[in-house]
Parts: sequence; C-alpha cells; structure tokens
Amino acid sequence: MLHADPHPGNFQILDDGRLMVLDFGAVARLPDGLPRPLSIMVRLALENRPADLLELLRDHGFVRAGSSMAAEEAIEYLAPFAEPLRTESFRFNRRWLQRQAERVGDLRRPEFRTGRELNLPPQYLLVHRVTMGTLGVLCQLDAEVPLRGIVQHWQPWIFDEEDETAGRHA
Repeated sequence: MLHADPHPGNFQILDDGRLMVLDFGAVARLPDGLPRPLSIMVRLALENRPADLLELLRDHGFVRAGSSMAAEEAIEYLAPFAEPLRTESFRFNRRWLQRQAERVGDLRRPEFRTGRELNLPPQYLLVHRVTMGTLGVLCQLDAEVPLRGIVQHWQPWIFDEEDETAGRHA
C-alpha cells in the first residue's frame, strides 16, 4: 500500500519505537509494488531511448489522443526525473526544483507545450502525488541521497542489462 498523504499528523512514533500510520483515506493499493511501466519509463530515459519511451507513454495513456508529440520532446521533458539516478549520490535542493518548475511552467518554453500534450492516467495519480511530494521535501532539506543504490535495491530491472522487459514495455 502506498500512503499518499504523508504529513506529520498522519505518523506517530510509539513508545516502543514502532511507526504508527494514521488516516488511510488517500492510499493506493500496489500489490506488485510500483507499476512496472513507470520504472520502464525511467529506464528508457536513462538509456536515452526516446522512440521507445514515447511508444510506452502512448501505450499506457500518458499522451493525449491526437498528440503530435515527437519522441525527443518526450525524453527532454522527462529527463530530469532520471537525472538523480545518473550518479551514485544526488543533492536535491531548492534551486534544482526551481529549475524544473521554470522549465515546465514557462509558457515560452517547448517543455510547457509538451506538458500540455501529456496525460496522467488516474491509476498513477497517487504515485505521482507521493513522488512529487517526496521530491519537494528532499529539496527543502537540501538532502544528499544515494538514490541510485536505493532504487537499484528495490527495482533492479531498471539497471539490469539482462532484463529485456524494457524492450517489450511490460
């Protein structure tokens, strides 16, 4: 289960050190963990495979019907989500987050137009909410995180050269 309302009022540390989680009103049931298409998107971005990435985005409803989005536009838009995984450790900070917000929020930039052609399928809404919220917190904390190792532990297929699912778009 993914708890999608992570604020201090929903978590308490019990006297015996266990974590108590409250308020399960915003929860995504993920019996198989993070949906595989999301991790494959990350892999395709890391491997700089724009055509495959756009095909996967279209296949899973992330691109609006009738869109003329080019593969290079899709990878350019999503590249920063893979950036923290390109190094062993990544420093999340406010400036990095501001650059991302400016990049996709400036009406004059091509990324703004690309964003308007994208769609967030409802089954991914809470995952997106938690991901963006976590990025915001990490940037506020100016946190240096060994994210590549963490992701590699929980989702090894993103980095596993033997795994062919990225080519088949699972």
